[in-house]
Amino acid sequence: MVTIKDIAKKMKLSPSTVSRALNNNPRIGEKTRRQVHKYAKKMGYQPNYNAKNLTNQEANSVGIIFPVNNRVVDNIFYVGILRGINEELNRRNYVLAIAIGDSTQQVIDNVESMIHRAQIKKFIFLYSHQNDKIIDLVRKEAVKFVTIGKPVDDQKWWYVDNDNVAAGEDATRFLIEKKKSKNPAFVESVNNWPYEDDRRAGYIKELSKTRKQPNFLQISQEHGLETESAQIKKFIDEHPQVDSVVATDDYIALQFDHSYKDLYPGKAMNIIGFNNSLPSDLNQPNFFSVDLNAHAMGTQAVDLLFKNQQETENISSSHLIVEHKIKGFKN
Repeated sequence: MVTIKDIAKKMKLSPSTVSRALNNNPRIGEKTRRQVHKYAKKMGYQPNYNAKNLTNQEANSVGIIFPVNNRVVDNIFYVGILRGINEELNRRNYVLAIAIGDSTQQVIDNVESMIHRAQIKKFIFLYSHQNDKIIDLVRKEAVKFVTIGKPVDDQKWWYVDNDNVAAGEDATRFLIEKKKSKNPAFVESVNNWPYEDDRRAGYIKELSKTRKQPNFLQISQEHGLETESAQIKKFIDEHPQVDSVVATDDYIALQFDHSYKDLYPGKAMNIIGFNNSLPSDLNQPNFFSVDLNAHAMGTQAVDLLFKNQQETENISSSHLIVEHKIKGFKN
């Protein structure tokens, strides 16, 4: 088995320099780090994770925490984020460990085990939500974490996000200008996710330019399709002027689209969602989506997580914003 000493001997470097380079220590120049990684790969070097764990008392793993929701495992958006995370972790000789559950307590138990038994000291939350017990737990521990989604209220931590207010504006403007919509409605879940609040604010801001009255519908996704269809039918009956929809994600958009077509056969209205998370071969000429660049959100979350976080007092200013675009069109 190839060791660090073997690489050091071949490259005429000290073992400590090679070790630091393989662990992406900023004390080693970027050129040297690239050369060492390239040579290590050529020689077939595999890092000894167990030895490193014993030395640092920290696992070569990053905990990835999903929101408590049994729908997330089917969402391609999260797959895109995970691909980005995994790509960046591989480059750093780290692996990912996933915390997921049907209840908050399940995830809490999982995360506590990761911290105290598996010695995982770095985490990425795939969400950010107000009064979240899992985030509160991690904030009390001696670990580093980043969220995908901005903090709420007065909470402060490192995060990666989109400009969801601008995305809400762009989605609404697309329907009005490109699809000639006169009265777009806004459809959201009942969960009050921060990104939904921001996209709603963008919708209101853009709609105010037209002096049209905003219309809102909240869909509960926990009571079955029949209840959802009844909610949508009641909304359409009460708001016959609505001719298009901005939905807070692709799944809600698709729910609305299916129910609308079942209720009104032969009819269709233009609908735009978010995440670009539906199959590319979905042939829906009236269906559009705002691509939030999930892969980039994943890679940048890892990049932010591994930055020098010694200056934790400056944590409120440490965030990255990923650009978005409407699928099939340029903003």
